[in-house]
Amino acid sequence: MTPSDWTDSALLAKAGAPDTWEAVEGFWLPRPWLLAETCPAVQADPLQTGTPPASPQTIGLAAAFEKGGSRLGRRNGRAYEHSIRGEGDAAPTPPTAGFRMRLEGRIASYPSGRAIECSASGPDQRPVCIVAIRLDRVAYEDAEGATLSEWRPG
Repeated sequence: MTPSDWTDSALLAKAGAPDTWEAVEGFWLPRPWLLAETCPAVQADPLQTGTPPASPQTIGLAAAFEKGGSRLGRRNGRAYEHSIRGEGDAAPTPPTAGFRMRLEGRIASYPSGRAIECSASGPDQRPVCIVAIRLDRVAYEDAEGATLSEWRPG
């Protein structure tokens, strides 16, 4: 997972972030409306004739770094990665139930005092919202919750 550089985002500029924050690294949540840890089964719509377009991103997390603050937690465009290695000459085998990415931290606030900033392009459009956060830990886990790799700012 590679964080995006959202430092110059128009939505964050509206919240006054460029005046206080030196860098902002962002992550989109691909399915923020799900309550389960697994993806639901896809059910075809009998009235749908083609492949539906992908939904636009609606919820993002913005990890903010204040001007003059510590640079230890910054990724600067580097991805969070985990390598799988095989035993001896055997090919690597990914976990059968897949991976989880765990983000731990706390909700922060924008310079405006709000924790969430939203914007919509029109009254009939779903808003795009970005939550200000402080990350304390990022980890890859297997389906049982065992830590495979982790990163902490410090």
